[in-house]
Amino acid sequence: MRTRFSAIRRSYSLLAFAALALFIVPVLAQTTPPATPLVPNIEPVELAAAPAAWQLSEAVAVAAALEALEAKQLTPPEDALLNLPEANAGMAAITQLHLPLISRPARVIVGPVTPTPVTPTPTEEPTPEPGDPARIALTIWPKPSIWVARGALLEYEIRLSNDGEGSADQTRLVFPINSSRYTLEYTSLNSKAGDWVQSLDKNRAVVIFGRLGAGEKRSGKLFLRVNSGLAHQTLLDIRASYSWSDDASGGVQRSNWAPVLVGSGASDAPYIWMSVNPDRGPAGTRHIFSTNRLLPGESVSSWLNTPGGVRPLNLRATADDNGSVSLEYRSNGLARGTYQFVLYGQRSGLTGVATFVVQ
Repeated sequence: MRTRFSAIRRSYSLLAFAALALFIVPVLAQTTPPATPLVPNIEPVELAAAPAAWQLSEAVAVAAALEALEAKQLTPPEDALLNLPEANAGMAAITQLHLPLISRPARVIVGPVTPTPVTPTPTEEPTPEPGDPARIALTIWPKPSIWVARGALLEYEIRLSNDGEGSADQTRLVFPINSSRYTLEYTSLNSKAGDWVQSLDKNRAVVIFGRLGAGEKRSGKLFLRVNSGLAHQTLLDIRASYSWSDDASGGVQRSNWAPVLVGSGASDAPYIWMSVNPDRGPAGTRHIFSTNRLLPGESVSSWLNTPGGVRPLNLRATADDNGSVSLEYRSNGLARGTYQFVLYGQRSGLTGVATFVVQ
């Protein structure tokens, strides 16, 4: 009797395991959007005729920044938002093809010959020439960008642009999730363009973006629900990673760092955090302007907003692998007054602003 009961129990266990396998395997192999999205999705509204700020050229961004700064004096975010260094690695492979040489002519035989069966030697298919590479810049931007209230929604806009010569067949975003601090509540992705949430767990959300042609831009949004029990000044430490496939070798990169502090209310600004040291001094003072909120490896340009208008600067730099950059400026020849040093990321379209005073 006991043996029969054990056999029945083993049979049920095998059936349960088989049913579980049938459920898990399709999920792991998911390569196309499911009929029912993993996360509720609201299709984005068509873009207005006017481009978003991150789609503007540098010249237009200069005018837009000046206009905004004349209307409102921004307060820099807290110094508590520090950069977290991470490593980045890449790998390449090279193959060579060697062809056999003929050392002597074939022997000539006179008379009837019985052909000897010859097994044809398979020929290797020629390696196709790589196509034009895509070059994807993926920037994340929070709203509100400085402080978010406990229990509130925090919106992250995902901005993609392709400044390469080829198309990206697919871009794969890995967005960090910290379930003890926030959860992904819903999305606004363009399903017609092939954008969808591939997977979601307590540590990350994987979002797939469809084909992005050379010179094209697209965006989507993730809406996070901030936990209501978080302490004041809790840091939501968010930096995404992404990869893309194309007709060349594809690419792997990280986004900009876009942290937000949790508090009792919301505080927002259209510019990234940037520090200045010192923030005042007589004409000729050496000021250091620094930020760690740019795309890794992007080029940076700068200018001054002065009481008399915009003054171009011949100060350029390249952000390091963590998106950090520092620029040195001496205020030689400036009259007493308040000035703004403006920094502009060439690929991300992110703008940093810091105020300094000439005494």
